[in-house]
Amino acid sequence: MQVKVVKAAEAVSEPTEEDANFGEVYDVRSISREPDEETFIPVQDRQFPDLSPKGVIIGKLNVLPKLSFESRYNDNLYATNDDETSDLSEHIIPAITIRTLQDRHFFGLQANAEIIKHLEQTSEDRENYFVSAGGYFEARHDLLLPYNLTYTVNHQNRTDNLSRVFTREPLEIAELVAEAGVAYKPNRIGLSATGRHIRKRFDDGVSLQDPTVRVVKSDADFNTNELELEATYEFPVNHTAFIRGIAGKTEFEDSIYDDGSNTYTGTFRDSVNGRILAGIITNYKGIVLSDIGIGYATADYDDDTIEDVSSFAVDADIDWNITKLTTLGLNVTRSIVQDNEIIQGIVQTAGTFAVDHELQRNLLLNGYITYLNRDFENITREDDLYRLGLGVLYRPSPYFNIKGEYIHTNQDSTLAGNEFDQNIFMVRLTGQY
Repeated sequence: MQVKVVKAAEAVSEPTEEDANFGEVYDVRSISREPDEETFIPVQDRQFPDLSPKGVIIGKLNVLPKLSFESRYNDNLYATNDDETSDLSEHIIPAITIRTLQDRHFFGLQANAEIIKHLEQTSEDRENYFVSAGGYFEARHDLLLPYNLTYTVNHQNRTDNLSRVFTREPLEIAELVAEAGVAYKPNRIGLSATGRHIRKRFDDGVSLQDPTVRVVKSDADFNTNELELEATYEFPVNHTAFIRGIAGKTEFEDSIYDDGSNTYTGTFRDSVNGRILAGIITNYKGIVLSDIGIGYATADYDDDTIEDVSSFAVDADIDWNITKLTTLGLNVTRSIVQDNEIIQGIVQTAGTFAVDHELQRNLLLNGYITYLNRDFENITREDDLYRLGLGVLYRPSPYFNIKGEYIHTNQDSTLAGNEFDQNIFMVRLTGQY
């Protein structure tokens, strides 16, 4: 048995900047059996032995170092609809992955950083950090105790600032996520429970337009404690039905800050949150791999002046190997989110359609189209974001690879001045062992 892994980045975000998570982190929610030998996997996940890094064996550990150098041109650095500012940035991205070689009592650690330097807009320079340690204890062959601890320091992307009140320097965000649970699977039935603590902290700053004006972001500091329960049933030949429920409480450290009067308004966004999904995980002969859940989500705010939010919820991920060389991917999510500058909840719907093609074993082409809709509750505002990405990855040896990518982003909004277009060109050279 092995702990299920999940990708660390989503297509709705830019693939490198502000994320810097280039490996995999462990999902403590579930465990899965090894796939059948004949099972195919999506093009983007294939690891050919002659092109994969081997790492360094130290005792019972496998150490895999990696170092990337990236050049990126952004024609609208601040994501504005006028007075667009372009700039070139250089990124240095060191990373290391350490994992145990044995399956029992598995442990893995991943750490990386992203050092960003701009040619002209030096106030945009920043450093991001990420470290994650996790694994599981195998109490018995059918009883695992998974755990994971992740700490991230990154900066808010200008395109993700919903209030359009920009700080002079990028907003630093620190997040700690601690998870621990139990997964029991004696036969076709599986049961798991996971406790999760999330701690998120925001730095304050000054206005980009007027450095004498204070911009308070720390009123968004919050703690969330939640419990996730899941029951699964495995049908013959790689089909698993599941029902998953999450209930938790979010508490903010401070109330909303009023820039006009330099005071806190006394409005706290504390809420009780719930989410339930039912669905099926399928691996049909390695041709279609899907994880589809549909259900309901709700956010019940303690303050009666904030309108409660509820919506149907979706979490679907489908990969279809239409040929041995081409994979079509579809990811759809619908959930309730909370932004640090918006009082009420936001119903966010996102969908990404991707194509990955193996032109040769060492030459991959990929493209994706993303649509993201933010529906702001209790106000007449709605944002629509569209993103197109095209990329090529060349892997001449297991020790280095070269990637090029073009990303176009367009946002429409009912909020005046919230529209923008942005084009990014990126080239990255990665060395690994």
